Amino acid sequence: MMAGLLFARAGIRVLVLEKHGDFLRDFRGDTVHPSTMEILDQLGLLDRFLARPHDRFDQVTVKFSGQEMTIADLRYLKTPAPFIAMMPQWEFLDFLKVEASKYPGFSLRLNTAVVACLEVNGRITGVVLSDGSRLRAQKLVIAADGRGSIVRTQSLLPLTTLGAPIDVLWFSLPKRDRGGD
Repeated sequence: MMAGLLFARAGIRVLVLEKHGDFLRDFRGDTVHPSTMEILDQLGLLDRFLARPHDRFDQVTVKFSGQEMTIADLRYLKTPAPFIAMMPQWEFLDFLKVEASKYPGFSLRLNTAVVACLEVNGRITGVVLSDGSRLRAQKLVIAADGRGSIVRTQSLLPLTTLGAPIDVLWFSLPKRDRGGD
């Protein structure tokens, strides 16, 4: 959805295919990190994003041996949103859809499942939909099909486990008095 928004903002016609009828389902990630919100700010979207329902946390604390310790304090980040926004991913995707829909070159087709990629001479040139119809791409196909990726099942990319990339929170622990150490 973000790629669709960015292409549409650049004046490029884009079609996003979504196999579900909406975004209202359970996703793995419900956090929007400061680095993502910094990009939203650069795009002029941060205020509208933050108008959506969300919770914020700017510190991470843990209790260890009966003592509460702050292990991350985001308030000191030099960024427009020095906190993590807790927002359901469906809400974030809906936000991106609304923003992308403001551009005439953006199209979204819901209830449109991609079941295969079309390949010519080693290049992905389009997709096959669940109803058997085919869509040919003008220039580019981006497969952002998540956990059940047809790109992997069709062996178009090597099977690798990338893990779950997230922002890294840098922190320091308070020094303990070790008797002169």
